Amino acid sequence: MRLKLLIFFICTLFLMSGCVSNHAKLLYNKKPAFYSYIFGDIESTHVSAQHDADVYTAIASCQKTIFALLAYKTLGINYQYETKLYITKKNNKIHDIVISFAGDPTLKAEDLLRLLRPISEVVITGKILLDASFFKTPSLSPNIMIDDIGTDYAQPVSSINIDKNLINITVRPNKVGKLALIANDSEYSINSDVTTTLDPSSVKLSIRNNRIQANGNINSKDASLELKISPVDFDYFILHKIKNVLKRANIKGKVAIVRDQLQLPKKLILINTIKSDDLKSIIPFAIKQSDNLVFDSLYLKIIHSQNIYDIKTWNDGDKITKELIRKYFNIDMVDSLFVDGSGLSRYNRTQPRKLFALLKQGYYINEFVTALPSPGEPNSTLAKRTNLLKYIKAKTGNMSGISCLCGYSVDSHPKAFIIIANSFAPPAKEMFSVLDNFINHCVKK
Repeated sequence: MRLKLLIFFICTLFLMSGCVSNHAKLLYNKKPAFYSYIFGDIESTHVSAQHDADVYTAIASCQKTIFALLAYKTLGINYQYETKLYITKKNNKIHDIVISFAGDPTLKAEDLLRLLRPISEVVITGKILLDASFFKTPSLSPNIMIDDIGTDYAQPVSSINIDKNLINITVRPNKVGKLALIANDSEYSINSDVTTTLDPSSVKLSIRNNRIQANGNINSKDASLELKISPVDFDYFILHKIKNVLKRANIKGKVAIVRDQLQLPKKLILINTIKSDDLKSIIPFAIKQSDNLVFDSLYLKIIHSQNIYDIKTWNDGDKITKELIRKYFNIDMVDSLFVDGSGLSRYNRTQPRKLFALLKQGYYINEFVTALPSPGEPNSTLAKRTNLLKYIKAKTGNMSGISCLCGYSVDSHPKAFIIIANSFAPPAKEMFSVLDNFINHCVKK
């Protein structure tokens, strides 16, 4: 009897091994790439399919799932960023203004106008100080690729964030053969050779020495092109933005950014506070749109909340992130590396099996699961991926040569999954159907 059981067990292992190999071979035949994946039950230890699940790899924007869970655990679903307005007085008159920023990635110019309302139309005899001391890390992470700097998806991240840290540019057609009409909302100078033609519109933007360079053409029949670019010299951007807000509030005075709290005036008087929406509102919108600014801001907020004195570089968050994952989920990430919250850096690495274990526990945090987009959901990264089964909730992750999908099948027998494809030839869109069909196949099985 024991011999029969042993033979049955060995045969089962061979069958499982063959099934895994067949899965990987099927994927490779559809689009050659290096695949690593794991798919299994939420409520048991059963794994339906896996392949190279212990390989360390960059998971691109699937990293956002990790920091959404850590944000809910460390900060709480009701956490709100607070931006505060202080004054000092001299001879019973307002002398200095201090605006204290907390890294709110949703802060807008209109919010600052509301904050400044109690002191509108005031001439400041001292200084207008922008307190950027909360985050001590550089605004541009050294871990992102040079080509990402200045793009609309790799904004600088600071204690001071305003209007998504983006320069909005409008390009309008002129008469055919004439230069297009181009303007921006942040008072940057623009060098443009964009001409109006009958060809399909194609405009490329770059920024250097605080001047925007625009090249290409716009079709004469287009109403306009609404484009975005992020600043490289972040202080220049912030000062121009804040000065414009102060002008609108009719507040006059000299403006300076302060990064050392010890350089702020003493005896500050708090006169106004504005709060962001809470995380249970911010995170769902950000995760559906894969908002890098929100998740990199959360990363810095989380690590600074654990250690407000010693954080100097983005890499300082790696050790803290691992400690928090071990504390709240009892998962040891060992040789993983976490250098941002967005997954934008290729230095990030983790094992699919460890993320799978984290997702299994995250399933029981309702706010997290509901935050993930559904197939075909408008204004989400799954808006066009309608081939996925309707009861899938998942986060995408994409960068050059990498495509990922992680999340859940939320039917009557819930499952978690993560699949990563690396080193494939473009176009990346061809990979979406391969991954989606694989997940559908695993769910149905």
